[in-house]
Amino acid sequence: MFVRGSMATRRRLLPAAAMAVVAGATGLAGAAPAAAAPETQVNCTANPGALQPAINAASPGDTLRVRGTCTGPFTINKNLTLRGNGQAVLDGNSAGPTVTVGDLAGSQVQPTLDHLTITHGYAGVGGGIRNNPSATVTLINSTVEGNTAQYGGGIYTYGTVHLIRSTVKNNTAQGGPGGGIMTDTTVVVTLDNSTVERNSADDGGGGLYIRAGSTAALTHSTVKDNTAQFGGGVTTEGGTTLNLNHSTVKGNTASTQGGAIYNGGTVTLTHSTVERNTAQGGPGSGGGIYQQSSSATATLNNSRVRKNTPDNCAPSGSVPGCVG
Repeated sequence: MFVRGSMATRRRLLPAAAMAVVAGATGLAGAAPAAAAPETQVNCTANPGALQPAINAASPGDTLRVRGTCTGPFTINKNLTLRGNGQAVLDGNSAGPTVTVGDLAGSQVQPTLDHLTITHGYAGVGGGIRNNPSATVTLINSTVEGNTAQYGGGIYTYGTVHLIRSTVKNNTAQGGPGGGIMTDTTVVVTLDNSTVERNSADDGGGGLYIRAGSTAALTHSTVKDNTAQFGGGVTTEGGTTLNLNHSTVKGNTASTQGGAIYNGGTVTLTHSTVERNTAQGGPGSGGGIYQQSSSATATLNNSRVRKNTPDNCAPSGSVPGCVG
């Protein structure tokens, strides 16, 4: 198993009588605005070990305002928001996944990580974040970097992951697939205005590795400068769905096939670009898109596959509208 501006408002001055009527009506209704729930302050500058006890003591729905660098690893097993003051750091201390969400029993927790850097995780599965079955984790304005695992250097998910204005970078899948993000089967990953860059995998999927039956959707997002044995940017297994909308896959490198995308499933590009990627397997290795089997499909809707080395798409003719 396995993602918003402001408007200036001009106010009129009410006559005094009208103000009195409004005030009286409010008093009669007794509808004073409810006070916002207080945030719990967690000062890791003063105490690097303060965060996990605060998580344990929090009630579902609470917000923890985090300051400084917190030393973990950490487990989140309830619905919480962890919000960095500035860009707080969650440091896994190379002692497992930096953040583990939920448990293997399938607890349906839905935490949000906001303005945080998640780093120095070291694990077999999910170096930065291990998202367990039935859990949903949302990252907002956050960074997952400098983590290592055999499967899913940055993130491994058995549940649902949403990235919003977030970055997954400089993570490593050591001896396995999914340098940046790896999914288990039949899960969902969405990226909105997010970036996956400079990750590496010794197997497939330098940026993302999407396993069978899973869905990944990228909107206004970028996958760039990742490296892998195959699928430098993205690898999709059979039965997967990958949708790119107003997104870019560029500058990725595969040592064999599929510089940008190694596709075994269904890929749809809409107003998107695949460019300047490299596959080092020689002619026919698909510098841009490599179609792993005859059942794999790739559709280009107002999209461009260009300037890839040694070719844009392979085998020749396997991607309608892709030439060169």
